[in-house]
Amino acid sequence: MFQNPQGKPFLRLDHVNFSYYSNLGEVKVLNDINFSIEKGVFAALVGPSGCGKSTILSLIANLLKPVSGFITFYSEDFNAPRVGYMLQHDHLLEWRTVYQNIMLGLEIQKKKTTENLELVDNLLEKYHLSNVKKQKPSSLSGGMRQRIALIRTLAIRPDLLLLDEPFSALDYQTRLNVSKNVHDIIKSEQKTAILVTHDISEAISMADIVFVLTKSPCAIKDVIPIEFETNGIQREDIRKSKLFQEYFDKIWREMQNENTEIEI
Repeated sequence: MFQNPQGKPFLRLDHVNFSYYSNLGEVKVLNDINFSIEKGVFAALVGPSGCGKSTILSLIANLLKPVSGFITFYSEDFNAPRVGYMLQHDHLLEWRTVYQNIMLGLEIQKKKTTENLELVDNLLEKYHLSNVKKQKPSSLSGGMRQRIALIRTLAIRPDLLLLDEPFSALDYQTRLNVSKNVHDIIKSEQKTAILVTHDISEAISMADIVFVLTKSPCAIKDVIPIEFETNGIQREDIRKSKLFQEYFDKIWREMQNENTEIEI
């Protein structure tokens, strides 16, 4: 559903329910999900493994349909939003160069315009990736591959970025560096984004707002605005701050009540 903004949030989920059906009958996955996100906000969904976080992204991307409820985008021109999706694995094609991989979405959508080609070149230059554009993905580190995957997603000019645990396959140190890079790129490009993760620290360090989810059937348990900047804390100092620990402890307690495995 698409509506004119008139002061409305960019994305709104109202009483969204979702179930799938097996030989044992109906399995309820989402239970009355309600939340909204303003344009330009970076949101994170944190919850138990298998609770339905990725299902929420699939519904927002229109890959699935809710059993009931509404998902509404508020658009200035009434056009459907362009949605970019980043998955756990980069899915770069090994027989194509980095540049050819980045161009894939534009090729599929038949949008290899002069304007879009200039955008790709500018993104590669801006984020210091021009020197690898002729290389094959196999020659790149895991962190660089994910940055390339993000540039590929940005090339289609998405209105909304959906990130489904895109760093979980990386080692810890690479994960820290790449998550910061991705956050900085998304903020620099002024994109609206939703990150799915079960890593509490990752959610706090990247997001403007964290939605804490219950175990399946999933519901919104808590909504936590993350306000480092308004408290005068610089981004490079976030993880060392007392406020970070306060956010972490609050979400940890919420998650412990769900009896789930979580990451620090």
